[in-house]
Amino acid sequence: MRRTILDAMRNTLFVGAALLAGCAGTVHAPYPPIRADLSPAALERGAAIFHASCESCHRGGDAETASGAPLRELPSYMGRFYAANLTSHAEAGIGAMTDEELARAIRYAVSRDGRLMVMPSYGMGDADLAAVLGFMRSGHPLFTPDSVPAPPSKFSFFGGIGFRFITGNEPVERPASGIPVPPKAATREYGHYMAHDVYDCASCHTDGFSPRKTEGDDVFAGGMAFVDPEGRNVHSSNITFHETGLAHWTLEDFTRAVRDGLAPDGSVLRSPMPRFRGMDEVEARALYDYLRSVPHRKNAVKGARPRLTSASVRPDWGAEETEEQSAEALPDAAQASAPDETRTGAVPNASSSVKGAGEETSNPLVSPAQPPASHQGTRGEDAQAAVTSSASATASGSAMHTTPGATDKSAASALSAKHDAANTAAAGPSTRASKPTPTRKPRPAAPKVDAPALFVKLGCASCHAPGARYHDRLAKVASRSEAELVRWVRNPEQFLPGTPMPTYAELIDEKTARALVRWVKAGGLATLPSTSR
Repeated sequence: MRRTILDAMRNTLFVGAALLAGCAGTVHAPYPPIRADLSPAALERGAAIFHASCESCHRGGDAETASGAPLRELPSYMGRFYAANLTSHAEAGIGAMTDEELARAIRYAVSRDGRLMVMPSYGMGDADLAAVLGFMRSGHPLFTPDSVPAPPSKFSFFGGIGFRFITGNEPVERPASGIPVPPKAATREYGHYMAHDVYDCASCHTDGFSPRKTEGDDVFAGGMAFVDPEGRNVHSSNITFHETGLAHWTLEDFTRAVRDGLAPDGSVLRSPMPRFRGMDEVEARALYDYLRSVPHRKNAVKGARPRLTSASVRPDWGAEETEEQSAEALPDAAQASAPDETRTGAVPNASSSVKGAGEETSNPLVSPAQPPASHQGTRGEDAQAAVTSSASATASGSAMHTTPGATDKSAASALSAKHDAANTAAAGPSTRASKPTPTRKPRPAAPKVDAPALFVKLGCASCHAPGARYHDRLAKVASRSEAELVRWVRNPEQFLPGTPMPTYAELIDEKTARALVRWVKAGGLATLPSTSR
Protein backbone atom coordinates (compact mmCIF):
# COMPACT_ATOMS: atom_id res chain seq x y z
CA MET A 1 0.00 0.00 0.00
CA ARG A 2 2.81 2.34 0.95
CA ARG A 3 4.62 1.62 -2.30
CA THR A 4 1.45 2.34 -4.28
CA ILE A 5 1.08 5.74 -2.61
CA LEU A 6 4.74 6.62 -3.25
CA ASP A 7 4.41 5.60 -6.89
CA ALA A 8 1.31 7.77 -7.27
CA MET A 9 3.12 10.74 -5.71
CA ARG A 10 6.14 10.18 -7.98
CA ASN A 11 3.95 10.02 -11.06
CA THR A 12 2.11 13.18 -10.02
CA LEU A 13 5.37 15.05 -9.59
CA PHE A 14 6.61 13.76 -12.95
CA VAL A 15 3.44 14.90 -14.73
CA GLY A 16 3.58 18.23 -12.92
CA ALA A 17 7.18 18.76 -13.94
CA ALA A 18 6.31 17.96 -17.53
CA LEU A 19 3.44 20.42 -17.48
CA LEU A 20 5.65 23.10 -15.95
CA ALA A 21 8.20 22.42 -18.66
CA GLY A 22 5.39 22.96 -21.14
CA CYS A 23 4.63 26.31 -19.51
CA ALA A 24 8.24 27.27 -19.92
CA GLY A 25 8.32 26.16 -23.54
CA THR A 26 7.97 28.48 -26.50
CA VAL A 27 4.78 28.88 -28.48
CA HIS A 28 4.10 29.69 -32.10
CA ALA A 29 2.44 33.05 -32.81
CA PRO A 30 2.79 35.21 -35.93
CA TYR A 31 4.38 38.65 -36.00
CA PRO A 32 1.75 41.24 -37.01
CA PRO A 33 3.16 43.44 -39.83
CA ILE A 34 2.10 46.62 -38.01
CA ARG A 35 4.25 49.71 -37.57
CA ALA A 36 3.96 52.54 -35.09
CA ASP A 37 1.70 55.42 -36.18
CA LEU A 38 3.17 58.73 -35.00
CA SER A 39 0.52 61.03 -36.43
CA PRO A 40 -1.05 63.49 -33.92
CA ALA A 41 -4.45 61.78 -34.05
CA ALA A 42 -2.89 58.35 -33.53
CA LEU A 43 -0.76 59.57 -30.61
CA GLU A 44 -3.86 60.92 -28.89
CA ARG A 45 -5.73 57.68 -29.45
CA GLY A 46 -2.76 55.57 -28.40
CA ALA A 47 -2.30 57.59 -25.20
CA ALA A 48 -5.96 57.10 -24.24
CA ILE A 49 -5.74 53.33 -24.72
CA PHE A 50 -2.38 52.99 -22.96
CA HIS A 51 -3.45 55.04 -19.94
CA ALA A 52 -6.64 52.98 -19.63
CA SER A 53 -5.44 49.46 -20.37
CA CYS A 54 -1.68 49.28 -19.81
CA GLU A 55 -0.37 51.89 -17.40
CA SER A 56 -1.97 50.58 -14.21
CA CYS A 57 0.02 47.33 -14.48
CA HIS A 58 3.28 48.60 -15.96
CA ARG A 59 3.82 51.68 -13.78
CA GLY A 60 4.44 51.05 -10.08
CA GLY A 61 2.79 53.20 -7.46
CA ASP A 62 5.91 55.22 -6.68
CA ALA A 63 7.34 55.25 -10.21
CA GLU A 64 7.24 58.03 -12.78
CA THR A 65 7.81 55.67 -15.70
CA ALA A 66 6.31 52.44 -17.06
CA SER A 67 9.31 50.53 -15.77
CA GLY A 68 7.39 47.47 -14.59
CA ALA A 69 5.76 46.54 -11.30
CA PRO A 70 4.74 43.47 -9.31
CA LEU A 71 1.28 42.20 -10.22
CA ARG A 72 -0.10 42.04 -6.69
CA GLU A 73 -3.64 41.74 -8.01
CA LEU A 74 -3.13 38.10 -9.00
CA PRO A 75 -3.67 35.41 -6.33
CA SER A 76 -0.42 34.36 -4.69
CA TYR A 77 -1.14 30.64 -5.15
CA MET A 78 -0.47 31.08 -8.87
CA GLY A 79 3.05 32.34 -8.33
CA ARG A 80 4.84 35.68 -8.49
CA PHE A 81 4.38 37.84 -11.55
CA TYR A 82 5.77 41.15 -12.77
CA ALA A 83 4.70 43.49 -15.53
CA ALA A 84 7.49 44.19 -18.01
CA ASN A 85 9.65 47.30 -18.21
CA LEU A 86 8.21 49.26 -21.15
CA THR A 87 10.64 52.15 -21.09
CA SER A 88 12.85 52.81 -24.11
CA HIS A 89 15.96 51.35 -22.46
CA ALA A 90 17.64 49.07 -24.99
CA GLU A 91 18.34 46.18 -22.61
CA ALA A 92 15.99 46.47 -19.64
CA GLY A 93 13.06 47.86 -21.65
CA ILE A 94 11.68 47.73 -25.18
CA GLY A 95 14.22 49.98 -26.89
CA ALA A 96 15.69 47.13 -28.91
CA MET A 97 12.39 45.43 -29.74
CA THR A 98 10.88 45.80 -33.19
CA ASP A 99 7.35 47.06 -33.75
CA GLU A 100 6.38 43.57 -34.91
CA GLU A 101 7.62 42.03 -31.65
CA LEU A 102 5.67 44.56 -29.61
CA ALA A 103 2.58 43.99 -31.73
CA ARG A 104 2.83 40.23 -31.13
CA ALA A 105 3.11 40.75 -27.37
CA ILE A 106 -0.04 42.89 -27.35
CA ARG A 107 -2.13 40.83 -29.77
CA TYR A 108 -1.13 37.35 -28.56
CA ALA A 109 0.40 37.86 -25.07
CA VAL A 110 3.62 36.23 -26.25
CA SER A 111 6.96 37.51 -24.99
CA ARG A 112 9.99 38.36 -27.10
CA ASP A 113 11.50 34.93 -26.38
CA GLY A 114 8.28 33.21 -27.44
CA ARG A 115 6.70 32.35 -24.09
CA LEU A 116 3.04 32.78 -23.22
CA MET A 117 2.61 35.56 -20.64
CA VAL A 118 0.07 36.04 -17.86
CA MET A 119 -1.45 39.16 -19.39
CA PRO A 120 -4.51 39.90 -21.51
CA SER A 121 -4.21 39.55 -25.26
CA TYR A 122 -5.89 42.40 -27.09
CA GLY A 123 -7.86 41.93 -30.30
CA MET A 124 -7.94 45.65 -31.09
CA GLY A 125 -7.93 46.65 -34.75
CA ASP A 126 -4.74 47.32 -36.70
CA ALA A 127 -5.17 51.10 -36.56
CA ASP A 128 -5.61 51.14 -32.78
CA LEU A 129 -2.67 48.78 -32.30
CA ALA A 130 -0.51 51.04 -34.50
CA ALA A 131 -1.65 54.01 -32.37
CA VAL A 132 -0.57 52.28 -29.15
CA LEU A 133 2.81 51.44 -30.69
CA GLY A 134 3.16 55.05 -31.77
CA PHE A 135 2.52 56.32 -28.25
CA MET A 136 5.06 53.87 -26.84
CA ARG A 137 7.63 55.15 -29.36
CA SER A 138 6.72 58.83 -28.92
CA GLY A 139 9.30 59.78 -26.31
CA HIS A 140 6.60 60.45 -23.71
CA PRO A 141 8.04 60.80 -20.15
CA LEU A 142 6.41 57.49 -19.20
CA PHE A 143 8.96 55.75 -21.41
CA THR A 144 12.09 57.54 -20.21
CA PRO A 145 14.84 54.85 -20.15
CA ASP A 146 15.09 52.90 -16.91
CA SER A 147 18.02 50.49 -16.65
CA VAL A 148 16.46 48.24 -14.02
CA PRO A 149 14.81 45.20 -15.61
CA ALA A 150 11.61 43.78 -14.16
CA PRO A 151 12.18 40.52 -12.24
CA PRO A 152 11.18 37.35 -14.08
CA SER A 153 7.69 35.99 -13.44
CA LYS A 154 7.51 32.51 -11.88
CA PHE A 155 4.60 30.09 -11.60
CA SER A 156 4.03 28.10 -8.44
CA PHE A 157 3.83 24.34 -8.91
CA PHE A 158 0.03 24.22 -8.94
CA GLY A 159 -0.25 27.58 -10.68
CA GLY A 160 1.85 26.28 -13.55
CA ILE A 161 -0.19 23.10 -13.85
CA GLY A 162 -3.43 25.04 -13.87
CA PHE A 163 -2.18 27.54 -16.45
CA ARG A 164 -1.02 24.72 -18.71
CA PHE A 165 -4.35 22.92 -18.55
CA ILE A 166 -6.46 26.05 -19.02
CA THR A 167 -4.56 27.60 -21.92
CA GLY A 168 -3.15 24.48 -23.51
CA ASN A 169 0.01 26.60 -23.71
CA GLU A 170 -1.33 27.96 -26.97
CA PRO A 171 -1.99 31.62 -27.81
CA VAL A 172 -5.44 32.84 -28.74
CA GLU A 173 -6.37 32.39 -32.38
CA ARG A 174 -6.78 35.64 -34.32
CA PRO A 175 -5.35 36.98 -37.61
CA ALA A 176 -1.98 38.68 -37.58
CA SER A 177 -3.32 41.62 -39.57
CA GLY A 178 -6.42 42.88 -41.30
CA ILE A 179 -8.48 43.43 -38.11
CA PRO A 180 -10.67 46.50 -38.68
CA VAL A 181 -11.68 49.17 -36.18
CA PRO A 182 -15.47 49.66 -36.31
CA PRO A 183 -16.73 53.17 -37.09
CA LYS A 184 -16.74 55.21 -33.92
CA ALA A 185 -20.40 55.76 -33.01
CA ALA A 186 -22.81 55.20 -30.13
CA THR A 187 -23.64 51.73 -31.46
CA ARG A 188 -23.66 48.28 -29.91
CA GLU A 189 -21.09 47.18 -32.48
CA TYR A 190 -18.62 49.79 -31.29
CA GLY A 191 -19.51 49.03 -27.66
CA HIS A 192 -18.74 45.33 -28.23
CA TYR A 193 -15.39 46.27 -29.73
CA MET A 194 -14.43 48.49 -26.79
CA ALA A 195 -15.62 45.97 -24.15
CA HIS A 196 -13.87 42.95 -25.69
CA ASP A 197 -10.89 44.22 -27.65
CA VAL A 198 -9.73 47.58 -26.24
CA TYR A 199 -10.72 48.02 -22.59
CA ASP A 200 -10.94 44.22 -22.10
CA CYS A 201 -13.90 44.48 -19.72
CA ALA A 202 -14.90 40.94 -20.69
CA SER A 203 -11.74 39.26 -19.38
CA CYS A 204 -11.77 40.89 -15.96
CA HIS A 205 -15.54 40.60 -15.44
CA THR A 206 -15.75 36.91 -16.42
CA ASP A 207 -14.51 34.22 -14.06
CA GLY A 208 -11.62 31.94 -14.99
CA PHE A 209 -8.34 32.11 -16.92
CA SER A 210 -9.24 30.46 -20.19
CA PRO A 211 -8.57 32.73 -23.17
CA ARG A 212 -11.92 31.57 -24.57
CA LYS A 213 -13.99 32.28 -21.47
CA THR A 214 -15.45 35.46 -22.99
CA GLU A 215 -17.20 33.33 -25.60
CA GLY A 216 -19.31 31.53 -22.96
CA ASP A 217 -22.68 32.22 -21.37
CA ASP A 218 -21.27 33.82 -18.20
CA VAL A 219 -19.47 36.69 -19.91
CA PHE A 220 -19.63 39.91 -17.83
CA ALA A 221 -21.25 38.06 -14.89
CA GLY A 222 -18.24 38.81 -12.67
CA GLY A 223 -16.48 36.59 -10.14
CA MET A 224 -12.87 36.82 -11.34
CA ALA A 225 -10.54 36.64 -8.30
CA PHE A 226 -8.13 39.48 -7.54
CA VAL A 227 -6.23 40.88 -4.57
CA ASP A 228 -6.74 44.51 -3.56
CA PRO A 229 -3.95 46.85 -2.27
CA GLU A 230 -4.76 45.86 1.32
CA GLY A 231 -4.24 42.17 0.58
CA ARG A 232 -7.92 41.23 0.66
CA ASN A 233 -9.41 38.81 -1.83
CA VAL A 234 -11.96 40.53 -4.07
CA HIS A 235 -13.99 39.39 -7.04
CA SER A 236 -14.97 41.40 -10.09
CA SER A 237 -18.51 42.74 -10.22
CA ASN A 238 -21.39 41.46 -12.27
CA ILE A 239 -21.77 44.12 -14.96
CA THR A 240 -24.76 42.66 -16.73
CA PHE A 241 -27.98 44.57 -16.12
CA HIS A 242 -29.45 41.91 -13.83
CA GLU A 243 -30.78 42.96 -10.40
CA THR A 244 -27.54 41.56 -8.94
CA GLY A 245 -25.51 43.69 -11.37
CA LEU A 246 -26.04 47.10 -12.94
CA ALA A 247 -29.84 47.18 -12.97
CA HIS A 248 -31.11 50.75 -12.45
CA TRP A 249 -27.72 52.30 -13.30
CA THR A 250 -28.22 55.30 -15.56
CA LEU A 251 -25.85 56.34 -18.33
CA GLU A 252 -24.60 59.11 -16.05
CA ASP A 253 -23.97 56.59 -13.24
CA PHE A 254 -22.07 54.31 -15.61
CA THR A 255 -19.98 57.06 -17.19
CA ARG A 256 -18.91 58.54 -13.85
CA ALA A 257 -17.98 55.12 -12.49
CA VAL A 258 -15.95 53.97 -15.47
CA ARG A 259 -14.27 57.31 -16.20
CA ASP A 260 -13.86 58.85 -12.73
CA GLY A 261 -13.92 55.81 -10.43
CA LEU A 262 -16.96 56.79 -8.34
CA ALA A 263 -20.02 54.58 -7.93
CA PRO A 264 -23.56 56.03 -7.95
CA ASP A 265 -23.62 56.13 -4.14
CA GLY A 266 -20.38 58.16 -4.00
CA SER A 267 -18.18 55.22 -2.97
CA VAL A 268 -14.89 54.45 -4.72
CA LEU A 269 -14.75 51.55 -7.16
CA ARG A 270 -12.68 48.72 -5.80
CA SER A 271 -9.12 48.06 -6.94
CA PRO A 272 -7.86 46.84 -9.40
CA MET A 273 -10.58 48.47 -11.53
CA PRO A 274 -8.78 51.00 -13.78
CA ARG A 275 -10.10 54.44 -14.74
CA PHE A 276 -10.83 55.00 -18.42
CA ARG A 277 -10.01 58.71 -18.38
CA GLY A 278 -9.90 59.09 -22.15
CA MET A 279 -13.38 57.67 -22.67
CA ASP A 280 -15.61 60.23 -24.35
CA GLU A 281 -19.41 60.47 -24.46
CA VAL A 282 -19.71 58.41 -27.64
CA GLU A 283 -17.69 55.53 -26.18
CA ALA A 284 -19.59 55.71 -22.90
CA ARG A 285 -22.96 55.47 -24.66
CA ALA A 286 -21.74 52.62 -26.88
CA LEU A 287 -20.44 50.62 -23.90
CA TYR A 288 -23.55 51.27 -21.85
CA ASP A 289 -25.96 50.25 -24.58
CA TYR A 290 -23.93 47.17 -25.44
CA LEU A 291 -23.81 45.93 -21.84
CA ARG A 292 -27.55 46.48 -21.53
CA SER A 293 -28.02 44.23 -24.56
CA VAL A 294 -26.07 41.20 -23.29
CA PRO A 295 -27.99 38.43 -21.45
CA HIS A 296 -28.66 39.34 -17.83
CA ARG A 297 -26.94 36.91 -15.48
CA LYS A 298 -27.76 36.36 -11.83
CA ASN A 299 -24.55 36.52 -9.77
CA ALA A 300 -24.59 38.39 -6.48
CA VAL A 301 -20.83 38.86 -6.15
CA LYS A 302 -19.89 39.31 -2.51
CA GLY A 303 -18.55 42.79 -1.77
CA ALA A 304 -19.62 44.26 -5.10
CA ARG A 305 -21.44 47.58 -4.81
CA PRO A 306 -23.72 49.25 -5.18
CA ARG A 307 -26.81 47.35 -6.23
CA LEU A 308 -29.43 49.96 -6.92
CA THR A 309 -33.18 49.90 -6.78
CA SER A 310 -35.64 52.15 -8.55
CA ALA A 311 -35.86 54.17 -5.30
CA SER A 312 -32.12 54.65 -4.80
CA VAL A 313 -31.07 58.27 -4.30
CA ARG A 314 -27.74 59.56 -5.61
CA PRO A 315 -25.50 62.16 -3.97
CA ASP A 316 -25.96 65.76 -5.07
CA TRP A 317 -23.17 65.71 -7.63
CA GLY A 318 -21.61 68.98 -8.58
CA ALA A 319 -19.79 70.27 -5.48
CA GLU A 320 -20.85 73.81 -6.40
CA GLU A 321 -19.53 76.86 -4.61
CA THR A 322 -21.51 77.62 -1.47
CA GLU A 323 -21.94 80.72 0.65
CA GLU A 324 -18.97 79.67 2.73
CA GLN A 325 -16.80 79.53 -0.39
CA SER A 326 -17.41 83.13 -1.46
CA ALA A 327 -14.30 84.16 0.45
CA GLU A 328 -12.15 82.26 -2.08
CA ALA A 329 -11.69 85.48 -4.06
CA LEU A 330 -10.48 87.42 -1.03
CA PRO A 331 -6.81 88.15 -0.38
CA ASP A 332 -5.11 85.94 2.20
CA ALA A 333 -5.24 88.67 4.82
CA ALA A 334 -8.95 89.11 4.29
CA GLN A 335 -9.54 85.38 4.62
CA ALA A 336 -7.53 85.28 7.80
CA SER A 337 -9.80 87.87 9.43
CA ALA A 338 -13.06 86.67 7.90
CA PRO A 339 -15.63 85.01 10.18
CA ASP A 340 -14.97 81.37 11.01
CA GLU A 341 -17.84 80.07 8.90
CA THR A 342 -16.27 81.49 5.73
CA ARG A 343 -13.08 79.56 6.38
CA THR A 344 -14.52 76.17 7.26
CA GLY A 345 -14.90 73.50 4.56
CA ALA A 346 -18.01 71.41 4.33
CA VAL A 347 -19.04 68.25 2.60
CA PRO A 348 -21.65 69.18 -0.02
CA ASN A 349 -25.15 68.66 1.34
CA ALA A 350 -23.67 67.61 4.64
CA SER A 351 -26.92 68.16 6.46
CA SER A 352 -28.86 65.95 4.08
CA SER A 353 -29.17 62.18 4.12
CA VAL A 354 -28.47 59.61 1.44
CA LYS A 355 -31.38 57.23 1.02
CA GLY A 356 -31.42 53.87 -0.64
CA ALA A 357 -33.53 50.73 -0.68
CA GLY A 358 -36.03 52.13 1.77
CA GLU A 359 -33.59 53.30 4.45
CA GLU A 360 -32.04 56.57 5.46
CA THR A 361 -28.52 57.16 6.70
CA SER A 362 -27.13 60.35 8.16
CA ASN A 363 -23.82 61.71 6.95
CA PRO A 364 -21.03 60.64 9.36
CA LEU A 365 -18.38 62.87 7.85
CA VAL A 366 -19.29 66.19 9.40
CA SER A 367 -19.98 67.36 12.91
CA PRO A 368 -23.60 68.39 13.58
CA ALA A 369 -24.50 71.92 12.64
CA GLN A 370 -26.85 74.17 14.56
CA PRO A 371 -30.58 73.83 13.80
CA PRO A 372 -31.46 75.36 10.42
CA ALA A 373 -32.22 79.06 10.43
CA SER A 374 -33.73 81.16 7.67
CA HIS A 375 -31.23 83.38 5.90
CA GLN A 376 -32.46 86.90 5.35
CA GLY A 377 -29.49 87.91 3.22
CA THR A 378 -28.41 86.83 -0.23
CA ARG A 379 -25.11 85.21 -1.23
CA GLY A 380 -23.82 88.58 -2.34
CA GLU A 381 -24.66 90.10 1.03
CA ASP A 382 -22.82 87.29 2.81
CA ALA A 383 -19.74 87.89 0.68
CA GLN A 384 -20.04 91.61 1.39
CA ALA A 385 -20.17 90.83 5.10
CA ALA A 386 -16.86 88.98 4.81
CA VAL A 387 -15.33 91.92 2.95
CA THR A 388 -16.68 94.41 5.50
CA SER A 389 -15.32 92.30 8.34
CA SER A 390 -11.90 92.24 6.71
CA ALA A 391 -11.90 95.97 6.08
CA SER A 392 -12.93 96.76 9.64
CA ALA A 393 -10.21 94.56 11.09
CA THR A 394 -7.54 96.05 8.85
CA ALA A 395 -8.51 99.69 9.43
CA SER A 396 -8.41 99.41 13.21
CA GLY A 397 -4.99 99.17 14.76
CA SER A 398 -6.26 96.90 17.51
CA ALA A 399 -8.69 94.85 15.46
CA MET A 400 -6.13 92.17 14.60
CA HIS A 401 -5.47 91.63 18.29
CA THR A 402 -9.08 91.19 19.40
CA THR A 403 -10.71 87.85 19.96
CA PRO A 404 -12.58 86.18 17.08
CA GLY A 405 -15.86 86.97 18.80
CA ALA A 406 -15.01 90.65 19.07
CA THR A 407 -14.00 90.75 15.42
CA ASP A 408 -17.28 89.14 14.37
CA LYS A 409 -19.27 91.63 16.50
CA SER A 410 -17.38 94.55 14.97
CA ALA A 411 -18.13 93.26 11.48
CA ALA A 412 -21.78 92.78 12.35
CA SER A 413 -21.98 96.33 13.73
CA ALA A 414 -20.41 97.78 10.59
CA LEU A 415 -22.79 95.86 8.36
CA SER A 416 -25.78 96.88 10.51
CA ALA A 417 -24.78 100.54 10.34
CA LYS A 418 -24.50 100.31 6.56
CA HIS A 419 -27.99 98.80 6.32
CA ASP A 420 -29.38 101.52 8.67
CA ALA A 421 -28.02 104.27 6.45
CA ALA A 422 -29.43 102.66 3.33
CA ASN A 423 -32.85 102.15 4.85
CA THR A 424 -32.96 105.74 6.19
CA ALA A 425 -32.08 107.22 2.82
CA ALA A 426 -34.68 105.12 1.03
CA ALA A 427 -37.44 105.94 3.52
CA GLY A 428 -37.23 109.76 3.20
CA PRO A 429 -37.45 112.47 5.87
CA SER A 430 -40.99 111.66 7.04
CA THR A 431 -40.18 108.10 8.10
CA ARG A 432 -36.68 108.38 9.46
CA ALA A 433 -37.77 108.23 13.09
CA SER A 434 -40.60 105.73 12.77
CA LYS A 435 -39.34 102.84 10.58
CA PRO A 436 -37.44 100.20 12.61
CA THR A 437 -34.27 98.62 11.29
CA PRO A 438 -34.80 95.00 10.17
CA THR A 439 -32.98 92.45 12.31
CA ARG A 440 -30.93 89.68 10.68
CA LYS A 441 -31.09 86.28 12.33
CA PRO A 442 -27.69 84.78 13.16
CA ARG A 443 -26.33 82.39 10.55
CA PRO A 444 -25.85 78.81 11.71
CA ALA A 445 -22.27 77.62 12.00
CA ALA A 446 -21.14 75.63 8.97
CA PRO A 447 -20.49 71.94 9.67
CA LYS A 448 -16.82 71.20 10.08
CA VAL A 449 -15.02 68.54 8.09
CA ASP A 450 -13.99 65.42 9.99
CA ALA A 451 -10.86 64.94 7.88
CA PRO A 452 -9.81 61.48 9.19
CA ALA A 453 -13.31 60.06 8.72
CA LEU A 454 -13.62 61.63 5.27
CA PHE A 455 -10.19 60.28 4.27
CA VAL A 456 -11.36 56.76 5.10
CA LYS A 457 -14.85 57.23 3.66
CA LEU A 458 -13.51 58.37 0.29
CA GLY A 459 -11.31 55.29 0.08
CA CYS A 460 -8.04 57.22 0.42
CA ALA A 461 -6.81 55.11 3.36
CA SER A 462 -6.76 51.89 1.33
CA CYS A 463 -4.04 53.37 -0.88
CA HIS A 464 -2.36 56.01 1.30
CA ALA A 465 -2.48 54.82 4.93
CA PRO A 466 0.83 53.67 6.51
CA GLY A 467 1.92 50.45 4.85
CA ALA A 468 -0.39 50.90 1.85
CA ARG A 469 0.82 50.80 -1.74
CA TYR A 470 0.86 54.56 -2.37
CA HIS A 471 1.69 55.80 1.15
CA ASP A 472 5.24 56.81 0.28
CA ARG A 473 4.08 58.67 -2.80
CA LEU A 474 1.66 60.80 -0.79
CA ALA A 475 4.32 61.46 1.84
CA LYS A 476 6.62 62.80 -0.88
CA VAL A 477 4.11 65.18 -2.41
CA ALA A 478 2.91 66.52 0.95
CA SER A 479 5.63 69.17 0.72
CA ARG A 480 4.00 70.74 -2.35
CA SER A 481 1.87 73.85 -2.11
CA GLU A 482 -1.57 73.62 -0.59
CA ALA A 483 -3.23 75.05 -3.71
CA GLU A 484 -1.58 72.46 -5.97
CA LEU A 485 -2.57 69.58 -3.70
CA VAL A 486 -6.17 70.80 -3.55
CA ARG A 487 -6.30 70.66 -7.34
CA TRP A 488 -4.69 67.22 -7.27
CA VAL A 489 -7.26 65.86 -4.80
CA ARG A 490 -10.18 67.01 -6.94
CA ASN A 491 -8.74 66.32 -10.43
CA PRO A 492 -5.75 63.96 -10.24
CA GLU A 493 -6.08 63.01 -13.91
CA GLN A 494 -4.94 66.53 -14.86
CA PHE A 495 -1.56 65.75 -13.32
CA LEU A 496 -1.29 62.02 -14.06
CA PRO A 497 -3.69 60.80 -16.78
CA GLY A 498 -3.20 57.12 -15.95
CA THR A 499 -3.70 57.45 -12.20
CA PRO A 500 -6.07 54.95 -10.53
CA MET A 501 -7.12 57.69 -8.10
CA PRO A 502 -10.78 58.69 -8.52
CA THR A 503 -11.82 62.15 -9.69
CA TYR A 504 -13.50 63.80 -6.69
CA ALA A 505 -14.31 67.19 -8.23
CA GLU A 506 -18.04 66.46 -8.41
CA LEU A 507 -18.17 65.08 -4.88
CA ILE A 508 -16.12 67.47 -2.74
CA ASP A 509 -15.61 71.20 -3.09
CA GLU A 510 -12.35 73.14 -2.74
CA LYS A 511 -12.95 73.93 0.92
CA THR A 512 -13.40 70.27 1.78
CA ALA A 513 -10.35 69.30 -0.28
CA ARG A 514 -8.34 71.98 1.52
CA ALA A 515 -9.34 70.52 4.90
CA LEU A 516 -8.08 67.11 3.77
CA VAL A 517 -4.83 68.58 2.46
CA ARG A 518 -4.15 70.47 5.67
CA TRP A 519 -4.78 67.35 7.71
CA VAL A 520 -2.32 65.37 5.57
CA LYS A 521 0.32 68.11 5.67
CA ALA A 522 -0.04 68.28 9.48
CA GLY A 523 0.92 64.60 9.77
CA GLY A 524 -2.58 63.15 9.92
CA LEU A 525 -1.56 59.97 8.07
CA ALA A 526 0.47 58.87 11.10
CA THR A 527 -2.73 58.64 13.14
CA LEU A 528 -4.21 55.94 10.86
CA PRO A 529 -3.68 52.22 11.48
CA SER A 530 -1.15 50.49 9.26
CA THR A 531 -2.35 48.33 6.39
CA SER A 532 0.90 46.34 6.18
CA ARG A 533 0.44 42.70 5.40
